[in-house]
Amino acid sequence: MRLFHDAASGVTIERPGAGPEGLWPLHLCTESFDGGFVSLAIALPGPVLAGLRRRHLLGIEVDLGDAGPPRGFARLNLRQGPNSEALLRGLPRTDPTGTEFDLWSIKTDPERIESGWIDLIFEAPLPARIEIIDVVIARRPRAAF
Repeated sequence: MRLFHDAASGVTIERPGAGPEGLWPLHLCTESFDGGFVSLAIALPGPVLAGLRRRHLLGIEVDLGDAGPPRGFARLNLRQGPNSEALLRGLPRTDPTGTEFDLWSIKTDPERIESGWIDLIFEAPLPARIEIIDVVIARRPRAAF
């Protein structure tokens, strides 16, 4: 994971330890945040990319705790050589929140993708703390009729 933002004051990351359900949440502390966005880049593991085809859907589900999600987006980034392609989707303001990416529309050949990541992008105004309890990334084939 990598964190990006456009603030002068910065963002701190806390790992408070195991929660009551045994999960290890991640806290993005944005108190006195003076930027326009915070982006958390999550690398896609090899098994998600292996054998990827246009008929696949990639989904992400994020549990953002009791505070619920701030206004946010998920962006799928796929890299093949010097080229990269991105698909952007809004995140519903529900908890848990998530979205799916349909690979049918991409121009890049999915079989030749070298790396990929999903950016979770949150726009200002932000709460003092964004709590990320759990992230699930899944791949499945599109239904065929």
